[in-house]
Amino acid sequence: TFHELFKTDRNALICAPSGSGKTACAEFAILRMLVTDPRGKAVYVTPKNETAGHTFDSWKTRFGSILQSDQVVKLTGETASDLRLLAGAKIIVCTVKQWDSLSRRWRQRKAVQAVSLCIVDDLHFLGGDVGPSMEVVISRMRYISSQKQQNGGKSASALLRMVGLSASIANAREVGEWMGVPSKG
Repeated sequence: TFHELFKTDRNALICAPSGSGKTACAEFAILRMLVTDPRGKAVYVTPKNETAGHTFDSWKTRFGSILQSDQVVKLTGETASDLRLLAGAKIIVCTVKQWDSLSRRWRQRKAVQAVSLCIVDDLHFLGGDVGPSMEVVISRMRYISSQKQQNGGKSASALLRMVGLSASIANAREVGEWMGVPSKG
């Protein structure tokens, strides 16, 4: 798993029980992005505001020693201030609802286009109330990824890597294929 997340730029899906280190997996992908794409941005999307708050506090401390204080941000839900936060950030933490709202007009928002890593946590909620919004966000990010590849080729800034985190799910293979995760055979 470490090799896949830190040594490659391939999309990935990690399904494991709570408390087993999925957030550390996301951190490996972020470190990869920071090393390979100096202009890149990572967005971490989760259905729950509590999870977003906890992750933001943790990453503000953890990545604070290698990034400037305003480069790890948590979105507020207020579009104008979120766009300002997004412009200078390297790591963005938000809820599905916040990212859905901000990324809807992605063609007009250079900061959204600059995202090179999208981490979607709690994918096991796809079947719940927030599921439709999660589907829209993931589908939109996959579409943005395809557009970036068509227009920019294979450079690091032209890629948008997807990393999904979930508790165990019955249809992990289908979810992985939908997210563009390469098959392991």
